[in-house]
Amino acid sequence: MPLPRLGFVLSQTLSRNVLMAFSVRMTLMVLALLTVTVAMAAAQEGGDGRGMSLVGLIFTSWTMWPLILLSVIGVSMGIQRLITITPDVLVPADLADDMHAIFAEGINEEAVEEAMNAVAGDTSMLGEILNAGLDKKDFGFESMMEAAENTAAAEHNKYMTQINWLSLFAAIGPMLGLLGTVVGMIGAFFKMAATGGQVDAASLADDIGSAMLTTATGLLIAIPMLVLFFFLRGRVNRSALEAGVLGAEILDYFRPVK
Repeated sequence: MPLPRLGFVLSQTLSRNVLMAFSVRMTLMVLALLTVTVAMAAAQEGGDGRGMSLVGLIFTSWTMWPLILLSVIGVSMGIQRLITITPDVLVPADLADDMHAIFAEGINEEAVEEAMNAVAGDTSMLGEILNAGLDKKDFGFESMMEAAENTAAAEHNKYMTQINWLSLFAAIGPMLGLLGTVVGMIGAFFKMAATGGQVDAASLADDIGSAMLTTATGLLIAIPMLVLFFFLRGRVNRSALEAGVLGAEILDYFRPVK
């Protein structure tokens, strides 16, 4: 494998390890912050009991716990996807330039071997497409193109699967929030019924406000997740199109001359 390509593959591996460690650290930091927040809430509620702090209000519903967990996982995953799924990672410009330089003087065994060594171990979208196409060189041009097209579809699906989790979190967040609101409203009305309708207005407003807070939290989680999902989906679609075009251009060197 040429030294520039070897350096690129090694840098990709190191970057993934660094990003994985960064995501783990971020998750642990957020969980530690939540632990401290819960402790502060417990201390404030055990104090003079005058009113409820914002921190205490946040933890009044059990649905807030899965929402918080959802936000921690979603933020960590979103940061990791935003950094790792980039055009330069999916479609390295130097790889296409290297391929054109290798085949510029025509197709021969030495050039094909050099090209296969250049893409070996390259896990980028373009690298996988070229690797699949070159692997079928002994079966003819049509087989090479078919293998490249199938790999392009598989690569697109692979990266879409990675970002589809963000869409799932964006859908679950409001549903969990709405569930918390409905449960809280049911509890407020049962409380009113138990007292024969003689419920303090301030207490009722407090119960309803606490219940609606879960819906607001779910929306606060869902909106940025949805924005990030559409942003990354557009990035993956553009990169897949570019990788397909570049792959076809490079494999076109193998097209039989009529």
